[in-house]
Amino acid sequence: MPARTNRLLHAALFVSALVPISASAQVPRSASLATHAVASLYHAIGTGIATVLSRHSPITVRVQPFAGPPAWLPSMDQGDTDMGVLTSADAVTSYQGMNPYKRPFKNTRILLVGGAIQLSFYVRKDSPVQTIADLKGKRVPTDFPGIPIVKLSSTAGLASAGLSYSDIVKVPVSDLQAANQAFMEGRTDANWLGLRSPLVEEGNARLGGVRWISVNDTPQGAERMNAIYPGSYPSTAKAGTATGLVKDTAMLTNDIYLVGTKDLSEEAAYAIVKALWENTKDLWAAYAALSSWRQERMVSAQAFIPYHPGAIRFYREKGAWNKAMDDLQARLLAQ
Repeated sequence: MPARTNRLLHAALFVSALVPISASAQVPRSASLATHAVASLYHAIGTGIATVLSRHSPITVRVQPFAGPPAWLPSMDQGDTDMGVLTSADAVTSYQGMNPYKRPFKNTRILLVGGAIQLSFYVRKDSPVQTIADLKGKRVPTDFPGIPIVKLSSTAGLASAGLSYSDIVKVPVSDLQAANQAFMEGRTDANWLGLRSPLVEEGNARLGGVRWISVNDTPQGAERMNAIYPGSYPSTAKAGTATGLVKDTAMLTNDIYLVGTKDLSEEAAYAIVKALWENTKDLWAAYAALSSWRQERMVSAQAFIPYHPGAIRFYREKGAWNKAMDDLQARLLAQ
C-alpha cells in the first residue's frame, strides 16, 4: 500500500473513531434529579426513576430532595440541576411566571410525560366528614410556604365544593411533612395529599385507617378547580385500588412530568428517555405509583411546556412524534 494511501486510511480511521467517543462524552457519568422532600410521593417516584436510569443508562442518577419545585427550579433554570419531577400545574405556572411563581423559568424542558397524580383530602376512617363540602367549619392545613403549589391545589379542591379559606378553620403549616404531622397529632380534621403517598400509608398505619373524600367532579366543580389550579381535571379512583379508597372517589388530577434543564445535552436527554422507554416494567416494579408511566403517555398533545430536543429525536425515531407535536412545540417555545 502506498505511503500516502496508508496515511489517509489511518486518518480516516482516527476520525471515525472519534465520533462515538465525542457523542458519549456528551452523556455525563452522573446527573441530579430533584424531587419533593423525603417520604413524599414525588420523592418515591424520583427514587424509582433514578434506580432504573442508573441501571439501564450510562448515567448514575442522584436524587436530591427539596421542599418543593420553588426551591430547585431556579437552579435548573441556571443549568445546575439536571432533572426534576414536576406536575403539569407546576410546569405551566413556573414556565409562564404565574402565581405562585414570581418570575418565569423558561429553561425547563419535558423529557417525558409520566403518570397522573390524583389529589384530595382524606380523613380518619371513623370521621363524620363524607365530602369536601363537609369540611366547612373544620380544621384544615393551609398556607404551605415551603411548597406553594400545594396551597393552590388544596384551595382548588375546596373551591370544587364552593368553599374557600374563609369557610374553614385555618391551620397554617410549612410543607407536606408538617401538614401530615398536624393530622396525625389530631390538630387538623383532614389532610391534603396525593394518592399512594408514603405519608398516607404512615397515617393509615398509625391512626387505625384513613378514608379519602371526593372533590366535586360536576362540570361546575371542575371549572372552579381549573380556574385556580391550571391544568387540573377530575378523575375517579376506584374503590380498593389504594389505601383509603373505601369507595369510588373523585380526585383532582394532573399529569406528572420528568423534566430536564435546557442545558442538558441532546445525547444525555436521548439516553435518559431511551432507558425509561425500554424499561417501563422495571419502573413499575420500582414503585407502585409508577405503574401508570407507559410509553403511550410519554408524548402528550396536552403538554404545557416544550420538550427537550434530545427527547424529540428519540420519539421521532419511534414514530411517536408527529406534525401536530411539531406545531405544539413551536407554540410553546414562542410563549
